[in-house]
Formats: sequence, C-alpha cells, structure tokens
Amino acid sequence: MIYFVIALLLGIAQQISAFMFPNITALFWHSLMLGWITQIIIGVSVWMFPGRVKEESFQYQKWSWLAYGFLNVGLILRLIAEPFVNTSELMIWKYLLVISASTQFIGIACYVIEIWPRVLSKKQRRKQRKATR
Repeated sequence: MIYFVIALLLGIAQQISAFMFPNITALFWHSLMLGWITQIIIGVSVWMFPGRVKEESFQYQKWSWLAYGFLNVGLILRLIAEPFVNTSELMIWKYLLVISASTQFIGIACYVIEIWPRVLSKKQRRKQRKATR
C-alpha cells in the first residue's frame, strides 16, 4: 500500500509541475508497477498455490521472504538514486541503479524458485486425476 501512495504522490507531483520534478516518470512507474502491482501478484500467487507439503507454513518459505526483501531493497535504492542519475556527475548514482536492478532481478529469481515447484505440483496432481478417471 505504501508504494501505491508513493506512486500516487509522484503522479500528482508530475502533473503539477514537470519543470520542478523532471526525473520522476521512471520513479512513478517503478513504484506503481513493481512496488504495488507486481508485489500484489506475487503475494496472491504464493497464497493461492499450496505449499509443497501441507505442514509447511508461510514463515518457513524462505524464498518468498528473500524475494520480498530483494525487491524492496532494489526498489528503495532505485527511488533514492534515480533522480540524481542525470543531474549529478557522480558515478555513485549509476552504481546504485545497477545494484538496484541486480537486487530486483535476484528478487524475481527467488520468487520463481519459490513458486515453480508449486505450479509443477498442481500440474502433476491434475495429471494424476486424469489418469484415475
């Protein structure tokens, strides 16, 4: 919800004065699409697909928590560095963007590692049902 509010505020600021905030278009879209929508999709898919074993609770799903952490760290780094990339000559902002993109990629990879066995197990259950009919 926080990223949705941030995206809303960035969108309002962008509409009020593009001259005061020239570099926030990317921040708006990253906050909205990665911070809000993507994380909702990830959360719902982890909730909807059952765990690999019945006794597994959410607190033991380390790949989901790693995905959450990496995505948020990457997005926060992006929100910090993006406004200064084109306005400052310091290379630190560009390095922060590279680190940001890398952590976001690692976050998505962690999500895939978490969700892939769940998708496969559901597929395998469907095949078993069809075979018994």
